[in-house]
Amino acid sequence: MFLFLGIFGYNSINRKLFPNSNRPEVAVVIVEPGASAKEIASNVAVPVERELYTLDRIRRVYSTTIDEVTVIHAEFNYGKNIDAATTEVTQALSKIKNDLPPDIREPQVYKIDDTLQPIVVISVSSKKLPLTDVREIAENDIKDTLLKIDGIANVDVFGGYRKEVIVTPDKKKLDKYGLSPSMVIAALSKHDRDFAIGSITGNYSKVLLKIKGKRDILDKIKNIPVTRNITIGDIAKVYFGHYENSALYYGDREPAIALAVQRETNADVIKTIDKVEKTLKVIKKKYPALNFHITDTQKDTILQSTTNMFESLRDAIVMSTIVVFFFLASFRQVLVVLFTIPLVYATTVALMWLTGIEFNVVTLTAIILALGLLLDDAVVVMENIERHYRELKKPIRKAVVEGTEEIMFSDLAGTITTMAALFPIMFVGDYPQTIFRPLAGTLLLALAASYAISITAVPLLSLRLLAIKNPLILKAEEIFESIISRINNIFRMFFHNLVKKGLESKKVAAGYVLFLIFLFIMSVKGLMPIVGKELMPPMDTGIVKIGITVDPNLKIKDSEDVLKKTIKAIYSSGKVLRVSSSIGSEPGILSIGSGGGIDSISITATYVNRFERKKSIWQIEDELRKKIAEIPNIEQFTVSDYGATALSSIKGNIDVTLYSSNFDSLEKAGKIIEQAVYNTKGITCVAKTWNKNKKVYVLNVDEKKAAAYGLTPEDIAMQLTTVLRGIKAASFPVVNAKDFTIRVWLEKTDRDSVKTLETTLINSKAGKIPLSTVARISYVYEPNVITREGLQYTLDVYGFRKKAAITHIMASFEKAFKGKKLPPDVKMEQTGDIKQFTDSAKRMLKAIGFAVLLIFFVLVPMFNSVKAPLLIIVSIPLTLIGAAWSLLIFDYHISMPAMMGFVLLSGIIVNNAILLIDFALNGIKNGMNPEEAILESIKIRTRPVLMTAFATTAGMLPVAMGNAIGLERLAPLGAVAIGGLIVGTFLTLVFIPLLFVYTYGNTKKELSE
Repeated sequence: MFLFLGIFGYNSINRKLFPNSNRPEVAVVIVEPGASAKEIASNVAVPVERELYTLDRIRRVYSTTIDEVTVIHAEFNYGKNIDAATTEVTQALSKIKNDLPPDIREPQVYKIDDTLQPIVVISVSSKKLPLTDVREIAENDIKDTLLKIDGIANVDVFGGYRKEVIVTPDKKKLDKYGLSPSMVIAALSKHDRDFAIGSITGNYSKVLLKIKGKRDILDKIKNIPVTRNITIGDIAKVYFGHYENSALYYGDREPAIALAVQRETNADVIKTIDKVEKTLKVIKKKYPALNFHITDTQKDTILQSTTNMFESLRDAIVMSTIVVFFFLASFRQVLVVLFTIPLVYATTVALMWLTGIEFNVVTLTAIILALGLLLDDAVVVMENIERHYRELKKPIRKAVVEGTEEIMFSDLAGTITTMAALFPIMFVGDYPQTIFRPLAGTLLLALAASYAISITAVPLLSLRLLAIKNPLILKAEEIFESIISRINNIFRMFFHNLVKKGLESKKVAAGYVLFLIFLFIMSVKGLMPIVGKELMPPMDTGIVKIGITVDPNLKIKDSEDVLKKTIKAIYSSGKVLRVSSSIGSEPGILSIGSGGGIDSISITATYVNRFERKKSIWQIEDELRKKIAEIPNIEQFTVSDYGATALSSIKGNIDVTLYSSNFDSLEKAGKIIEQAVYNTKGITCVAKTWNKNKKVYVLNVDEKKAAAYGLTPEDIAMQLTTVLRGIKAASFPVVNAKDFTIRVWLEKTDRDSVKTLETTLINSKAGKIPLSTVARISYVYEPNVITREGLQYTLDVYGFRKKAAITHIMASFEKAFKGKKLPPDVKMEQTGDIKQFTDSAKRMLKAIGFAVLLIFFVLVPMFNSVKAPLLIIVSIPLTLIGAAWSLLIFDYHISMPAMMGFVLLSGIIVNNAILLIDFALNGIKNGMNPEEAILESIKIRTRPVLMTAFATTAGMLPVAMGNAIGLERLAPLGAVAIGGLIVGTFLTLVFIPLLFVYTYGNTKKELSE
């Protein structure tokens, strides 16, 4: 049954790259037309932040504000239900609605989770149609088609060029006829409604009578009267166009409109993308004038990673099987293993499907690791059956029954202790629990399946397969057995003689202990600081993230030129699959865009996977940095690999957050920190969240002069708004779509410079007067973006690394910062990887300590003793030596996966001690003294102990090597397990027997009774 459930589950389980590790987060987007970033930050962001801090389980509130738009994020602690959080944020906004400026648009509330990231981005462009028409088709037709696909939650349309009807009055004609833009606006507004007059009711019918005020043809708009003799067409141009772009999009190398497709929470990524691709083929046929390209997709990385993971599993099975054969020298026993493996995996996958665990790098790593657990159970049972059958010459049926019964306790004890080691990870809390709970859960399921099959299927298979008497097989086994038995005997006698010498001479035993202490101290105190620490290892997925900030005083065309040159550099740095690039942002769209103004550029470049190129992603990044540094008008840029930080809320591997209520103090402190980060070893690029270099013009109205002309500052502002930003005067009806805006806006030549603005005529009681008559224009410099957190203004200075340990980076930063003093009103905090690592490491260490205690308390009732469990626990710290050396050899750092490797190792290594001690205790009960019992245990148990250790090591090797896309993230887990298991096994076979004799030296009579 489980075999069929496993096959069904394999095809049904959802697939992702990684489990969602980000904290529950809700974003609020608030737009205030015409307001500066400073005004919105003070009048909108501040009161909203204060209210959000009152919510239950809130962790932090932070905001990013540009002109006209603020985005406020409420980040909650793990465990907070995202739907409940969204409801609470919405209610909080309702409470303070009356305290916010009256001209803000309705706040938009968004859930920030793993469904926000688009599963696929489609660029739409055309050689024949303008991008305004392309966007219209994308927004009104293509989006609707995609939304109807099962599993699609939303489709964001991005890239500027939002179609509008533009009415541009001729300034000279307005002046000639004594008219103003406001009169044009008033004329359009009067004709912006359809009026339902009433119904005409006859004997057999009822018909509605209405007046159509809305104009649905441009010529009709031109014919709208402004005065009795003048129409809009007499004094203005009327045409389809677009408002000034606050955002642009490039798909690969072409300007385009982007469709960012988001999935539903429970929708499978791969299956949903397949449906989108299938629908896209139909859309392409419907719109032959449009060009469609997928410029970003999660599908390729997930499929490649999944394929690599199963290839790694295949390699692990092959290598482990070879190791098992090397120790057993039996084709028939290897057949038992090969039959057992698919049974365990099918059962594990079936249980995963039943419990709702998905396939991703973490759970697939657990499946690979489960091979070692399977071998640990199956091989021990099988080896003991084979010993009863071959060495003790028992009949096959009796050998199977008695061999299984003899080993069943040790097997069960080993399974339960491994489960006990993993159990605390399920409840360790915060980030480690989020990442490793799926891994621990999968391993627990695999352990249960492995034990059940080892005491059922393995004996049944052994009963059949060991009874095979084919002469060719028996002869081949005899030849291999003669060779391998000698090698096994060498290992047996090696450990037997080491222990015997230690028992015979206290000096030798003392020498062993001193050597062990030296190794332990050198490994823990000497090696580990050299190895360094990090939160999560970097990985080469082939995806590069580029963030560029240009001079904020330039036009969007200049940002576009920088983007084009950067894209050229990307294509010249390696074989590129896709490039998705955006400039600026659009209000309410969080799935795509730079998140900043038109001075902000965001690029995602996807290269071919690392198995198909010679250069690593970090070498490609080095090339890109050199090329991008040569592009003019760039103020700062970052080039980093996908997943450079473990959490999306962490801006950089090093992130120094500065807090103050004074922008000048923040700017001064930012320069000091920026220089220190530049001088920090291991950092490849540095950036700040804002620079105080955006020129802002200030209109200084002489209120006395203005009053003399019957004007107020508000009157002047309203008239100038029409000139600079245009006014939405009416709407243009569109069939089966949202109406277009009709905007009244002066020609660009009438608003393209400060001098032109000063000569602009404004209406007053005395007639038209130049603006310069009542006002002067000056300028100041302000931040291009305003950031806040913790109810204070902030400035972040952050940087990215290649592979350097974060502890080494922080030590270098502290050295570079030494002697520097920040302004007294500025507070500094490290909020990068190091902050999360410190918290996570404490949690993992507590989990390890709790796991050791749990193992001990599980073993006490099983052995009905305290001595044996204490001896078994001693084997755990012995693994630290091998773990430290393996990290150095594999060139990894101490990280969350490395700590998880030690947790797993704690559960595995005790199995070796259990095998030795359980057999020795039985020997004492049968009349042996402790020394004889433990030496006999070494002779009998060395082979299964070494076999399971080396077979498990072979199975973990693909994990340690990171032989899959994304597996680099968990590779230290395999490295720690391999090094700790090999060294720990060798040390266990020497020191546990010595301690056993010293502990049980006077207990022969007690145990025999």
